Amino acid sequence: MPPTTPSTTRTIDTGDVALHVTTYDGNGPRLLLVHGIGSSGHGWDPIIDDLARDFSPVTFDLRGHGDSGKPDSGYLYDDYIADIDALLPALGMDRPLIVGHSLGGILTLWWAAKHPDQAKALVIEDSPLRSGEDFRPAFEGWLKLNAMPYDDLVAYYASENPDWPREIVESRAHAMTNTKRAVFQELMDDSMSNDGADRITEIEGIQSPVLLIHGDIQTGSMVHSNDIATLPHRLPNARTIRIPGGGHTLHRSSKDAFLAAAVPFLKEYAR
Repeated sequence: MPPTTPSTTRTIDTGDVALHVTTYDGNGPRLLLVHGIGSSGHGWDPIIDDLARDFSPVTFDLRGHGDSGKPDSGYLYDDYIADIDALLPALGMDRPLIVGHSLGGILTLWWAAKHPDQAKALVIEDSPLRSGEDFRPAFEGWLKLNAMPYDDLVAYYASENPDWPREIVESRAHAMTNTKRAVFQELMDDSMSNDGADRITEIEGIQSPVLLIHGDIQTGSMVHSNDIATLPHRLPNARTIRIPGGGHTLHRSSKDAFLAAAVPFLKEYAR
């Protein structure tokens, strides 16, 4: 179901691309939500009303996604980070609280690496912290789904996920088919070119508090167990929480457990 919390939509021009932004009238400080690849700001719909009890959620469509601008190229980390750099001051978020899922969590961490102590707190939802050949099947799968006609993709999602409500099936199909194809191709090429690289070294300078919430590999998590073990030792203010049996999109499939982990952490640092 769509959120019932009142909201306002607008377009924010970063100087390079126009971003579609939705601000919700919640009860507390603004909380920026950064969605994953092949999704949109609507991907956060399942938890907006819950978050609005303590925060004022802000969602936006990443470049190449949803109703934001879709240039022919420019879909590497630095491109997205530049958008976030332009978005935060436009939203009056000098000391932001940020939650990022999958690609959104990666972007959140790499943004924070350039601004090591600016964020009040960061919640990272099941974001892979490495690159390379291990992720080729995922990228190839996304490219295949992105090329499917909408009706065929609806049928595919409904068949593969019989427990999904119809509105979730249709929303996922719309988001995936509405994503610029270069989004997947450019990030795939970049990931393959960094096969075997230790990506955590690139974010070790982050001083802001970080919470990584992850599921289990066996049930769809994309976080490597070695990275879960090493992250708190390499980032001074990082901690991890496992949701047993959790998959990749925890805020939808394990909503209550995700909120139980994320909200107290965010409230602790929002003060």
